[in-house]
Amino acid sequence: MNELRKIEEIEKENLFKLAEMFRNSLENFSTSVDRSLRYLDKIVVPIIMASKEDKSYNPFSEIIEKYVQHLLIRRFEKEGYNLLPLGYSADLTFESEEYILNIDIKTANIDNLSDFKGTINVGINQMTHVAKLQLERKFLPSPYFVYPTIPPFYKMSDGSRKLILTYGLMFIYPSYKDLIDNIRKEYSSLSDFFNLKLEDALIPIIVKIFNISHDEARKRLEKKPEKSRYTRDKQITESLIRGVFIHEQERDNILRALEIAEDELDMIRSFSSKLRNFTENLRERDIKPIAIVAISVPNGMLKEKYQDDFVSGKDYSKSARYHYKDGIFKVIKEETNEEFPRVIFIDIKNDYLNKLKRYFDRIRILSYKLKEL
Repeated sequence: MNELRKIEEIEKENLFKLAEMFRNSLENFSTSVDRSLRYLDKIVVPIIMASKEDKSYNPFSEIIEKYVQHLLIRRFEKEGYNLLPLGYSADLTFESEEYILNIDIKTANIDNLSDFKGTINVGINQMTHVAKLQLERKFLPSPYFVYPTIPPFYKMSDGSRKLILTYGLMFIYPSYKDLIDNIRKEYSSLSDFFNLKLEDALIPIIVKIFNISHDEARKRLEKKPEKSRYTRDKQITESLIRGVFIHEQERDNILRALEIAEDELDMIRSFSSKLRNFTENLRERDIKPIAIVAISVPNGMLKEKYQDDFVSGKDYSKSARYHYKDGIFKVIKEETNEEFPRVIFIDIKNDYLNKLKRYFDRIRILSYKLKEL
């Protein structure tokens, strides 16, 4: 067996091991997500705030990532792997006697095809394979590539080589952009109202504290702090909104400080009601993964076979995309004529199967035997 095929055999073995481990933990994973979603009403305000610029922030990515890390650490350690808390590495890094596993946890919105359709985004701290660099839509020649922070293998002190394997564990979830869009305008109006109240109440205080003019106080309040995207007044406004809608014990104090009159409370009551409706609709949408996919990203030693599948990503020379295309282990196919997938579905919701078939050329799901849907 030549070296390239040996590398692919090791990649394949560990891909199926990762997929099998997670498939056997699906019930625990689902229970944990359900447990977190019981507290959904506690985090809707930050969700809306983070989604205010025509985007839908996904807090569930954090829920997923935290529990997947916990689950996989326990499973891999039982299999004899050691957790390797290494800088410049993936979300999870494990070490065995023979190799190192880099596992990156990804979340993707079903309506954002660039996150998952035929591709996986890989940062330079996760992969070992070089990627082609573009300059004005033309690829630069060798050796002008994206070189990641991780080599294909580590050379150990005893002279041995420890291969580094890269895997993506991708969770595709349903979109809820329409729900965010319905409440975004309401939040914008609320924010504008609070911002006006803030300036009326806070500018006189700044004038007194610093002994400056009204105009100078306004300038200082509306200035952007260094390295910040938003001005001070906008940030303070958001903080006060969090105080009113999240910290009930502080609400009356904030409303008095902003001198919000009784007739102006209707806007706050109305937004509170919309928050409750938003939470109920979000729960009904059941924002849990509709598909879980394990992907084996080729090791850098396989460059001659996969070079055309790796191109620079959003951050130019600091990220890459692996276009897995038909998603098979190429060397194994060439040498044995057997097809083994680099892309395996661990779980899939049947309600979304037809939609997913439009985005994936082949759906191979791990069962008691591998089958194509």
